[in-house]
Amino acid sequence: MPEGYSLLQSILLSGAFLKNPVKSVSNSMHRFAGTYTAAIGFKRKLILTQDPAFIRHVLQENHKNYQKSPIATEAARYLGYGILFSNGAFWLQQRRLIQPAFHREKLQGLQAVIIETIKESIAKCPIGNAVDLYPFVHGLSFRMLLRSIFDVPLTPDIIAEIGQLFADIQEFLIKDTNQPVRRLWYPVTGEQRTTSRKAHRLRAIIGDIIHQRKSSGESTGDLLDMLLHSTYEDTGERMAEEQIIDEVLILIFAGHETTANTLSWLLYLLANNPPALKQLQSSLIDTSVQDALTNECLKATISEAMRLYPAAWMTERVAIEADRFGPYSFPGGTIIIPFFFGLHRDEQIWENASVFDPERFMPGGKATRSKNYFPFGAGPRMCVGNHFAMTEMCFFVHAFLTEFEIQSTGHTPAMKALITLRPDQVILHSKRKVSNKGSL
Repeated sequence: MPEGYSLLQSILLSGAFLKNPVKSVSNSMHRFAGTYTAAIGFKRKLILTQDPAFIRHVLQENHKNYQKSPIATEAARYLGYGILFSNGAFWLQQRRLIQPAFHREKLQGLQAVIIETIKESIAKCPIGNAVDLYPFVHGLSFRMLLRSIFDVPLTPDIIAEIGQLFADIQEFLIKDTNQPVRRLWYPVTGEQRTTSRKAHRLRAIIGDIIHQRKSSGESTGDLLDMLLHSTYEDTGERMAEEQIIDEVLILIFAGHETTANTLSWLLYLLANNPPALKQLQSSLIDTSVQDALTNECLKATISEAMRLYPAAWMTERVAIEADRFGPYSFPGGTIIIPFFFGLHRDEQIWENASVFDPERFMPGGKATRSKNYFPFGAGPRMCVGNHFAMTEMCFFVHAFLTEFEIQSTGHTPAMKALITLRPDQVILHSKRKVSNKGSL
């Protein structure tokens, strides 16, 4: 096992971790040269690492010996056993069924819906001095995903309720994972019962939408259609309704906040780096929103934002059987935590690691094919929606920067390291561009 903290030391450090997880882990990574252990209980150890070779070993090279740990699968009690939380043969079966829907050619059918949603939302974007753009971006990302999953009219009240239910469940899961002692008080506080009721309500809403679609007999080409009509290759049977609900919940849970966070961090970075903003704006001149998918400067800029602020700032796996990597050996049951945030900012790996420099991801740049870059994870469990997410982000950035000018206010967002890496606020000066139509 690597060097690290004893159970007592881990307990003493838990307060600092809860207060600022990214800073706490980063400090320990510096102390232990990129890999260290921490104790959770008397028998189980965590290994946290930002060593890219160790991460590849766990996620790619020896992935069959690793699966999602109880830390993640506990969430399945509330969000169902979709591909994010399932393991083994069942996970593989679901992955094979769902992955084709996210191939680039399949996503072309969703582009019109995404663009229309962005256009409708952009018209309502707040403008002014010192405006917090995070709520706007988060709301837009949520609507884009909902429209892509089920392209049917949803009332504002239903959209708001779905969003609030997801937010409440995520908040509970974060506290439940980071502060397990709270579980002793659940019989008194009723938090667990309340969260279970919210999960049941969320499933009921999704179930109603599915029933409406089945009753209508319509086919809209959205992601729900794909789930309803896909069949398992070995049996030819279709997915059970409860499993469809599970997968829809996972798509919403994993998809909307990751995109919203990346776009929010990107706007902050651009506003605070005028040369990069000017270069990107220049690349958008006389181009359509569809051209965004082939704009190398735009894609490089998004990639650099994901390097500095990866939405999935860390992940986890548990070793099924004993394993070793380099000088380390560890028993089955050991939980491995790849720390992507630290890896992406490692000065030993990235030149000027803390500097926002999209040029590194331009064609021919040093990071174009980097093996040390994991914005969507890696290996067989790499994010199934990575192309979908890039499509959403490219379209949004093109539309937003075509319509708006942004400037820094000097405010630096605080990192809220929840399940994803969220900015607390993104306070910028924002104004609409002056139209040149009709001018000399």
